[in-house]
Amino acid sequence: QKGNKCVMRASVTVADIADSPIFKKYFPYLQTYIKLVSSTQIRNMATIAGNFMNGSPIGDFTIFFLALDAQLVLSNGLSSREIPLRKLYKGYKTLDKTADEFVEKIYFELPTATSKFNFEKVSKRINLDIASVNSAINLNLEGDTIASAGISAGGVGPIPAFLVKSSSFLEGKKVSVETLHGLIDIVQTEITPISDARGTEAYKRLLLSQLIKAHFVSLFPQLSVEEILAY
Repeated sequence: QKGNKCVMRASVTVADIADSPIFKKYFPYLQTYIKLVSSTQIRNMATIAGNFMNGSPIGDFTIFFLALDAQLVLSNGLSSREIPLRKLYKGYKTLDKTADEFVEKIYFELPTATSKFNFEKVSKRINLDIASVNSAINLNLEGDTIASAGISAGGVGPIPAFLVKSSSFLEGKKVSVETLHGLIDIVQTEITPISDARGTEAYKRLLLSQLIKAHFVSLFPQLSVEEILAY
């Protein structure tokens, strides 16, 4: 931790994050998220930088860090440059990165006392499996108003998706069931899922709507679950 930032080298693994006092402090439900990601053996080996550079549309930690607006420092050994993770993906498995560049480090702003973060995932098996759809949300609140928002989703298009319109829609909105319903409508206009072995297009659209609802159920227990699920 450097001030309000968390800085990671490229070799940081999922297991490192799971054991990190910094992550445990700022993400109280971290262990719940970690259990949804692969197996112990893979978590011990898989790096966060590798998850990003693989470019998979359903990379769990890619989706996690897209919501947090993570920044990458890329180097070719002679010079370096910074790029937002949200700008890295140009198309399916196509990155804004030259062949001689590597990830030097990753950093992001840590959540504050007024932040709300959640990660959700659905797969054919609850644990140890590739996601059918996954999603993360990061909100900064001013009272009951959403000051800023970041929503990401995987499995709903050719790249790990940062949902620009959906995130912008939330800014300035009150936390309410009506806001959630409006958000779901916007989300559906931003995604382009295809039918494959993990589900049909219609199923993936339904899953993401359900995960968005799950974000609000988890983060805002004061809202009516019955009204949320009725939409």
